[in-house]
Amino acid sequence: MDFFIMVVVYFVVLLLLGFLAYKKTGKTPEDYFLANRSFGSIVLFFTLIATNFSAFTFLGFAGNAYKTGFGQYGIMGFGTAMMAIMFYIIGRKVWRLGKEKKYITPPELIGDRFNSYGLRLLFMGVMVIFTIPYLAVQAIGAGIIIQSMANIGWQVGAVITMIIIMFYVLFGGMRGSGWTDIIQGIVMILAMLFAVVLIAINLGGFEAANIAAYNVKPELFTRPGGKGVFLPQIWFSFMLLWVFADPMFPQIFSRFYTAKNEKSLKTSMIFYPVVVSFLFLFPVLIGVWAHGAGVILLEGEYDTVLPLMVKKFAPSVYGFVMVGALAALMSTADSQLLSLSTILARDLPFKKFKISEIIVGKILVMALSVFTILYVVSGYNPKAGIMGTLVSTTFSGLAVLCPTAIAALYWKKATKYGCIGSIILGELSVFLFQFNIIQGFGFLPAIWGVLVSFLALIFISYLEKWVTTVQYHT
Repeated sequence: MDFFIMVVVYFVVLLLLGFLAYKKTGKTPEDYFLANRSFGSIVLFFTLIATNFSAFTFLGFAGNAYKTGFGQYGIMGFGTAMMAIMFYIIGRKVWRLGKEKKYITPPELIGDRFNSYGLRLLFMGVMVIFTIPYLAVQAIGAGIIIQSMANIGWQVGAVITMIIIMFYVLFGGMRGSGWTDIIQGIVMILAMLFAVVLIAINLGGFEAANIAAYNVKPELFTRPGGKGVFLPQIWFSFMLLWVFADPMFPQIFSRFYTAKNEKSLKTSMIFYPVVVSFLFLFPVLIGVWAHGAGVILLEGEYDTVLPLMVKKFAPSVYGFVMVGALAALMSTADSQLLSLSTILARDLPFKKFKISEIIVGKILVMALSVFTILYVVSGYNPKAGIMGTLVSTTFSGLAVLCPTAIAALYWKKATKYGCIGSIILGELSVFLFQFNIIQGFGFLPAIWGVLVSFLALIFISYLEKWVTTVQYHT
């Protein structure tokens, strides 16, 4: 009952913030979709943190750590912290161009840079196709959390959560998303902190919890870790994956436009890795400690380890921690829902019908919500694991876009056909390596995809320039 009350109160607060944001939001696309580029350092920092911490932060991290050990912290904590480099390399330039040329979506910038609507649509298509599974995972994570607390199926919880998200996004747009992200960011950070501290206390302290886990599963404390996962190729792959993939999340890329000034971006760049490297250790600790605490899970159940540990060893904060987990995934889902609807409303030729972009965007928010609900209830198998699902789909597919984005911002000799070839060949290579049609020698398919994308971009761009030069002289 306590959990039910907390969830109801939490959902009501989100809806109220969405309504308040609606009252403050103007009737221009720039205001609804980007909060009129007004996010200062605090709002931007929290919205970036909350947007990037999702279902896998509370469920997937701990589940993978239960299976593979402390190596999970290395590839996630350090690897994701490195993403802050891209706040400077990509985010700063995106903010400047967005402010100067009034860009609202990522594909808009790319298409305009190369004067190619076809490239704009291709970039858009990849962003949308590979983000939808990520959006669905947030709803699925919510269902798993609510199922652990109430006697209902996880699909029901997922549907309810998705409906709540849809409504406050409809009301508040980007401003509502940013405001709710502050609340959700604070809640999820406190929830994770309470969880790890109280579990440690009930296990006899941090040292005792580690010793107990080491006595049961010593391989979790060394490389290559449990099941021999953390080979050098995998370690290297994940270090690079986050650098290339995370800035291409449409919900992250779009937030570069929302900064009030360059100082806001710099502040986020400095504090983001500090929070990430600190906070990401907690779910990994809980996942590893579960072995010493006698928690035995079967394949396909690993993502439930954090809720089980909190329920068993920190029952006094169980409800609050689960609300924190909901905050993590909902803050990501609302951002994804808004960014996808913005991209589709802005980059598809809806202007021909002379309908307001905001109206189109809201219709698309509802359509994407319904699509996600149908995806959730159509037979998705949660035993596939949250982390595995995302690495093999969203992260790999979006990482391939990064070479084109970097070229658009920094390489004057890049061409539209170079970028088109880069994306198509990169995605094709991910597919070939993912299904072992071509052997990847232990590296993640995404890394091969990014490498092929860079090489194709350079080769085709120079080839196109050479052909143009030859034709000119003949």
